[in-house]
Amino acid sequence: MITHPPTDTAVRIVAALRERGLPVAVGGSALLASLGLVDRVRDWDITCEGEPAVVTAALDRLGLAWTAPASAGRPFATRARLVVDAGDHEIDVLVGFAAWDGDRLVPFPVGVTGEWRGLPIADPAVWAIAYRLIGRPERAALLERWLAG
Repeated sequence: MITHPPTDTAVRIVAALRERGLPVAVGGSALLASLGLVDRVRDWDITCEGEPAVVTAALDRLGLAWTAPASAGRPFATRARLVVDAGDHEIDVLVGFAAWDGDRLVPFPVGVTGEWRGLPIADPAVWAIAYRLIGRPERAALLERWLAG
């Protein structure tokens, strides 16, 4: 059995971003859970492409409380990380998800490969690379084994 926070706020955010024509997908532990690789989702990681101001306006229109914490620095290179307070959990909205690989900026394009719990699920191959570059090798290995089939 997979445990996860309520999906209602994440579903609302996804819908609001899609209404604005932005590509959007959910990655992180939700992606892993959707593939049967973990049994617990602690929070939702929503990735999207577009202008941060468009995303913040969408969150504001939904009446959601959010913050934009300072970047943790390298290897992270995401254009904007917006943390939404969803009551008993947080939702990270990653605008222009990217990381550094040495001196090379690696963007992680939004691609939807399926749906799980009413949420568009991100590309496992993209997240395998992302996890490697952001220092989560155990999660990268889970996806790499799954991709190898």
